[in-house]
Amino acid sequence: MDFTIDSEQRALAQAVREMAARHPSGPSRTGAGPKPHNADLWAAMADTGLLGLPFGEEVGGFGATAVEVFLAAGELGQAGLSTAYPDALLAAQLLADAGDDLLSSVIGGEALALPALAEPLRAFAPVPGGVQATQSGEGWVLEGAKGPIPFGESATHLIVSARAEEGTVLVVVDAPQVTDGVLGSGQRGRLLLSGAAAAESLNRALALASVALAGQALGAMESAMRLTTDYLKTRKQFGVPLAAFQALTHRAADMYVSLELARSSAMFLAMSVAEGDTDPATVSRARVVLSRTGRHIGQEAIQLHGGIGMTAEYAVGHLTALLTAVEHTYGDVTHHVSSLAAQIEGHDTVRLLG
Repeated sequence: MDFTIDSEQRALAQAVREMAARHPSGPSRTGAGPKPHNADLWAAMADTGLLGLPFGEEVGGFGATAVEVFLAAGELGQAGLSTAYPDALLAAQLLADAGDDLLSSVIGGEALALPALAEPLRAFAPVPGGVQATQSGEGWVLEGAKGPIPFGESATHLIVSARAEEGTVLVVVDAPQVTDGVLGSGQRGRLLLSGAAAAESLNRALALASVALAGQALGAMESAMRLTTDYLKTRKQFGVPLAAFQALTHRAADMYVSLELARSSAMFLAMSVAEGDTDPATVSRARVVLSRTGRHIGQEAIQLHGGIGMTAEYAVGHLTALLTAVEHTYGDVTHHVSSLAAQIEGHDTVRLLG
């Protein structure tokens, strides 16, 4: 694989960086908890072309690859922006696979379609659990709750995974009624995909969303690392910079090692998906590395900043919160490790020498 970023990709990253700078992140006006959907930022992302990067020009996209998605998401992560970008790409991929006309409105930013895959009090799994879909006339009725759905209150459409006689089905709910991030029972919608087609499309969409999450996480780690090293160079204790203390320098070096490990894993995932490899094992391996390195870098950044790292006014805490949110999106470490462990029997036994 060629890890070199070409001039067009650098120009894309620069454009996203400038766009993000015009919409700076800050403490939520609602206090603790998730930030609300920023309509102005979303419109700017649509104007920049981010919502249609990996989709064909015939539907209003740009025909780019997962690598460009990764680079764009990385700039959003560096700016500490919490957006529905990975979720929207997942939903858009499902719409693209189904050839649904809603895709053009999603790419243009006129519609906000999001996936509803998680279920309350149930560990994440691509296959739906307790939510049932029953055909009623030309539409479908959903029984059971879906959530949490980040930014769900702002969604114009939700793509809900459910169980039916056909197996897994994906149902589009227009104007969904989402309360506190949960879609209640009794919602009506139209069928998007079913059976094997739905399962295959979910697999591709989760891989694309994971690339965006990887970029977002790597960008947040880079910002946290940069803030931490700058702080160690400028903050003085006993008349000398903190960077003069060997123990602190070693901890910063460990952060750098984690950052480079995360970078290699994230770029490998992006390039693999760009080449058509959407194997869940490839995704899970990268997600495990990114979750562990993100937790290490976030925690060390707060520790090395001391008291200021704990304040709501300083960016390090917000970057760590973003890394924590990414870690628990579409499966946490336990989910991905369990998924990998379940495939061990498919590999040859390794006999240790000695």
